Amino acid sequence: MSVLKRIAELFRLFVSLLFRSIFIYGDIEGRHVPFLINLALLVTQVLVARGSVERVLVVLASVLLTYLARGSGKVVVYSSVLALIPSTWYFIVSTPFTLDLFASALIALRVFTVSLSFICFLYFFNPVEISYLLKLLRLKNASLYPTLTWRVVPHIMRDMETALLVGEMKGVEAWKSLAVTVLTTEEYVSLYEEGLFSKPGYEPSYYYSVKHTLTTLIILAFLMVACFFT
Repeated sequence: MSVLKRIAELFRLFVSLLFRSIFIYGDIEGRHVPFLINLALLVTQVLVARGSVERVLVVLASVLLTYLARGSGKVVVYSSVLALIPSTWYFIVSTPFTLDLFASALIALRVFTVSLSFICFLYFFNPVEISYLLKLLRLKNASLYPTLTWRVVPHIMRDMETALLVGEMKGVEAWKSLAVTVLTTEEYVSLYEEGLFSKPGYEPSYYYSVKHTLTTLIILAFLMVACFFT
């Protein structure tokens, strides 16, 4: 197999992994937690992960608890594999400078934990909430775009994965497969423009899950308390 084909295969696997780490399982209840609480959890995790190895492990535990407590334990596998990509790179790059495998492993662990935190935040991000808040701010025209963007992106990613796979089976260059994806994206744009032109204003509705909001607040509190004992 040529180098270009190998790169195309790896890129297809990356797209597939990214899709499964962020967009699967739809509008589950675990995604109905206020954006600001999710953001506060992410910021706290990133800040705490800058500390000792014990704190990094505490942050990692909080991320895993977030996935499990909010009903998305199956996503952890895909997200962890995705987070391994930058952490492995940092381990390889840092080793010649640190000359210490333990120090490089700690760097890789910190990068893995922070990466997993960001992926977790993106997974539980709910664009409908942003659209709903924009509507409350009387920005009805803008309220459509967060939801529409989050709806179109996974379609494009799935089409890209399929095009790359078909290209591999036919022995076609990767750029031709990506060109098909671009054409498909243009079709999506045309179809959505036609559909929106004939419909009235977008009226998003949204609810907050008390159960998962409290769960997230408990995890945030656990993270903050654990910092005092590590």
